[in-house]
Amino acid sequence: MRGWRTAALVPVLAGLLAGCGADRPEAAEAKRPASSRPASPTPTPTRPEAPRPEVVLPTGPATAPGLDAVAADGRTFSAERLRDALLPASAFGRGLERDEVLAMPFESTREQRRGRWSYCLESEADPAWLGPAAYRGTTASTYASWVDRNHAPPRGHIVVTQVLVSLRPEAARALHRVELDILRHCPEFASDMEAGSATERYRTEPLEGLGDEAYLEIQDISYEGDTRTTYTAHVRVGGVLVRVISGEGADRDATVRWAAQLARDVRGDLYGISR
Repeated sequence: MRGWRTAALVPVLAGLLAGCGADRPEAAEAKRPASSRPASPTPTPTRPEAPRPEVVLPTGPATAPGLDAVAADGRTFSAERLRDALLPASAFGRGLERDEVLAMPFESTREQRRGRWSYCLESEADPAWLGPAAYRGTTASTYASWVDRNHAPPRGHIVVTQVLVSLRPEAARALHRVELDILRHCPEFASDMEAGSATERYRTEPLEGLGDEAYLEIQDISYEGDTRTTYTAHVRVGGVLVRVISGEGADRDATVRWAAQLARDVRGDLYGISR
């Protein structure tokens, strides 16, 4: 199950434990003269909920030029170059914070894909749609979130996650299509959770005019009567795979437009080709 890092809220509960003496506390209180009874404690004022930072929906086009038509070279980019190309948290809203960027080698092997989609495999021993090849390159990812600091520890709410993967163009093209094939072959299946079973459903939609190839992944996870929807825009720009994943308050249009903005920056900032 696709996952993301979320800061967990640990509630702190304070209470008083009554003693087990012969006289109950309320009985002793009733026997005490009124003049000697302590005044009722002043209630501690509750802290008002902090206003949620505003998520700024992108206003730019939901399109971005690709590179196949201009025959871009087969260069690849280091994880550090990819890290610098990621959008700042301010691109997604005011008052958001960007998490530390993870920049590292990238690998997608058949066995890794088999493990990721094990609940979908069922009786298929060797499905061709998993793809035969291994793909290796570099990747960088981060997320932007708003943080409610009225809690201890603060509670984080991920708004959007962005990922860049650099491969040889032919490998990027192949992996992009393998991942689309997997989603088409796994439209619905049950998966285990810590306390029960969830149902995962996947749909895809083509995204026209976005990079060299693009599609939108719609994931619905249903668990105990509750359904959560996540949108992921997958875009290939030459040998770079762009992924933008919605978080809390998922919005389809914003996810696509953020992906388009990141794809335009990949073309201009990484490949140095004017927009």
